[in-house]
Amino acid sequence: MSVQRSQASISRGQQAAYVVRVSTENNGSATDVTVALTAQPSGQKPRFVSGCAKGAGTASCAVSSVSDKQPTSLQAQIPVAASATSVTSVKLTAAASVATTEKWTPPSATETVAVTAASASPAKSPASSSPAGVVPEGALPLGPVPDLNGVSSQLIGAGNASGLFPAISPSATPSPSPGSPAPSSQRRPVAAPSAIAFVQPGLTGQVAGLIALAVAVLLTVTRLSLRKRFRSRKQSS
Repeated sequence: MSVQRSQASISRGQQAAYVVRVSTENNGSATDVTVALTAQPSGQKPRFVSGCAKGAGTASCAVSSVSDKQPTSLQAQIPVAASATSVTSVKLTAAASVATTEKWTPPSATETVAVTAASASPAKSPASSSPAGVVPEGALPLGPVPDLNGVSSQLIGAGNASGLFPAISPSATPSPSPGSPAPSSQRRPVAAPSAIAFVQPGLTGQVAGLIALAVAVLLTVTRLSLRKRFRSRKQSS
């Protein structure tokens, strides 16, 4: 007869689990074996879970036959209520009995499991523990973002952007109607063409070169003509 615990300790509100093994000695076998459970403290209620021919769920298990070659394993538990604050350990005792006319001492075995306080429930997150309508610290509510350091951070909506540019006022003098002569104060003389126009930046280098060449040819022809006239006068004198 032996009893083994499945765990060294449990928390209140759980069940202490045991394995009860029954066998015979001296190459013998036995039939109609009964295994009974008791627990300490006495207020705890042990029970068999599996392995019984009958009696599962109670503290008394009937086994059809037991031998030394094939021990019988029985599963047992002791539930510990969460409110049992005075219980610090539970001890299971299993005793086997068989119908016989001879005097004998029923074999038994015990095992103890420690009982600890129930584990605390997981703490709620700050978001779930906040009352309705209260925004946790560090979180921003939905909607426009509040002013930061006195500077408004609201978004600029779409609209008229004319206020961003300087206003342009129309002239006080009305423009003349089509077909009417322009006032004398608005008439301006057109500047005559001048040689300065030839040196405008818009002229290309090729055009400027042609103009310089024409001026050079003109000066040469004028010089030859003056020299010829001077010679003819000198000869006539």
